[in-house]
Amino acid sequence: MDKLPEADALLVVRTDFSDQQRWQAVRASLGDTDEDGWIEEFSDQVEVVEDPAYRGLTSEQLLALLPDRYADAILVIADQVTMASPETPFLVIELELTWELRVIPSELPAIHANLSIGNMDFGEFAENTDADGVFRGFRG
Repeated sequence: MDKLPEADALLVVRTDFSDQQRWQAVRASLGDTDEDGWIEEFSDQVEVVEDPAYRGLTSEQLLALLPDRYADAILVIADQVTMASPETPFLVIELELTWELRVIPSELPAIHANLSIGNMDFGEFAENTDADGVFRGFRG
C-alpha cells in the first residue's frame, strides 16, 4: 500500500466509505473547503485524504503509512465511529507516544493549535475527556 500523501499540513484520513451523504456532513463539520479541498477554517494547516485505498485501515496501519517527513504532532482519522455518531468524533492520534482520543470537530482546531505551538500537551486534552472518551472541550 502507498504511503499517505506528503503534506505540510495536518492529515485527516477517511477510512469509512459506507455513506457518502453522511461523509459530506462529517466533512462539513471541519469547515468550508476551497477549490483544492483544503479546509479554509484551518487555512493551509489541514489536508483531507479521501482515498478508498485506506478503507477500513486501523490507526496502526495508517501510522505505518505516514510519510517520513510528516511534521505534525497528530493524525486525525474519520472512521466508522466518526460516521456513526451524531457528534462525529474524530479519532486523534498523538504520534510521539501514540495516544488516542476522540474529539468533536469544533475542538479539533484548538487541539491542533495548542499542540503546534507547544502551549499544551496531548495529556491535558486526554485528561479532560468525558466518560465515553470524547474530548468536548474544557469544562469550567
